[in-house]
Amino acid sequence: MPVPSPAGVRISGALLYGVAGLALLHAVVELIFTNTGLSVYRDAYNGDTGSGFGSLVTATLDICLAGFAAVLAVLNGHGRRNARLTTYVMGGLFLFCGGLGSLPDSFHGPSSSAGDSVFASITPAAYGLGTSLLHAVTLLAVLAALILLTLPSTTRYIEERQRPQYVYVPVPVPQPAADVPVQRHLDPHTGSIPAADPWAQPPAG
Repeated sequence: MPVPSPAGVRISGALLYGVAGLALLHAVVELIFTNTGLSVYRDAYNGDTGSGFGSLVTATLDICLAGFAAVLAVLNGHGRRNARLTTYVMGGLFLFCGGLGSLPDSFHGPSSSAGDSVFASITPAAYGLGTSLLHAVTLLAVLAALILLTLPSTTRYIEERQRPQYVYVPVPVPQPAADVPVQRHLDPHTGSIPAADPWAQPPAG
């Protein structure tokens, strides 16, 4: 019987799926604020009119992150040891390069004004707050998934999955052959068994 996955593995997989969804959502937001007229509000928040290329790179990395997270969630659910090791490496790089230490600096006000209207004053702050929250929740989800993969129950599950799984196949027992009746030749003229002469001499060999 297959070993059931513990709660830590299932929750970790759900968190990785959530990371994939959040990364895709963040990529969509970056693309919307890059390839449309809303780019002026992104530039007003960042204070850089040439930040469109950086947003495209960020969106591409988010799409790659979503794909990696989804694949690792599936493989970790099957108890693959290499998948857990890859999750540690990729997750650690994302946490350090993604910037847990610089996370508080992501929450700031718009660097410049995008206009005098209410919409122009609110949209840059809404963009900054939305992207910063998505980034923060993604980092926390990755951290929680890594912690759950280090639990002893997860280690035991992976070790059990790595062992050879034996499948019982019933082998049919041969039955003794039934007695085969002796076939006797009939006389082609009479249709009956010819009588044997008990006094006949056996043919010479």
